[in-house]
Amino acid sequence: MFSDIYTYAPIAIYDSGVGGLTIAKAIKAILPQESIHYIGDTKNLPYGDKTSVALCGYIAQVVNFCLSKRYKLLVIACNTATAAADYFMPNYLKTIGHKMGIINVVDPVVRYIDGMNHYNQIGLIATKYTVSYGIYAKRFRTTGITLTSLATPLLVPMVEASFNGKSLDHLLLDDYLNQIVSPNLDALIPACTHYIFLEQALNFFFKKHFSKEIELINPAKLTALAVQQLLSTHHLLNKTKKKLPDCFMATALTPSFQNASDKLFGQKPIAINLSDYTPSIDLASLC
Repeated sequence: MFSDIYTYAPIAIYDSGVGGLTIAKAIKAILPQESIHYIGDTKNLPYGDKTSVALCGYIAQVVNFCLSKRYKLLVIACNTATAAADYFMPNYLKTIGHKMGIINVVDPVVRYIDGMNHYNQIGLIATKYTVSYGIYAKRFRTTGITLTSLATPLLVPMVEASFNGKSLDHLLLDDYLNQIVSPNLDALIPACTHYIFLEQALNFFFKKHFSKEIELINPAKLTALAVQQLLSTHHLLNKTKKKLPDCFMATALTPSFQNASDKLFGQKPIAINLSDYTPSIDLASLC
């Protein structure tokens, strides 16, 4: 899977918009010597209301792009794409005859929670697709943890708009959270990387409404640690003096993405056309 890959090759990070930048930030914090190439499919944002076939098409384009660039790892920094890729990705890679190192944002969170013994009831907020697919519910099925999930589709455009100077709608956020909170809640999973930008607002809500500590799971940190472990296990950590520049790419240079890239990394993103990497095979049977 990792043969003939240079250790200084970049890590690809893929999301529908600005949300995955939280993952990129966390990876750079613990692996500053690594180069990251970010792929934001902003042209097709939001992902949460798309069909499985449409999502598989977007994912296939990104996979083909990453294979052409010979990245050493693909991080799917999107819960919706992770859910759509759950069944599709192994079938697609097998069909096209390729292997690729892949990490998603769901499994590191599940492993962390499963490794702790004090969780009984977990809340989850996510896109409509992530909730309806039930990827977290499937992963937690044998753990004995009670999972309460809520689709919160209006939070993604709210976060995107916040990078254009618009204020967060705290009434909307409170309305969503009031539907999922309970006295027995132990932790909340922001199961959309866009929601990680709401950390301060989420913690404020819990402090205001709960007398006990409610843990806000940090998918960005957990995913970054999973990246570090995988690269270390396969001897792919960049320990050379050679470091390629970071690169931030988007299928549409929206003001939100440009502002977020500049604010978080001090870089101007470039436009890419992923339609050039559209597969010629019928994807419907693989989704």
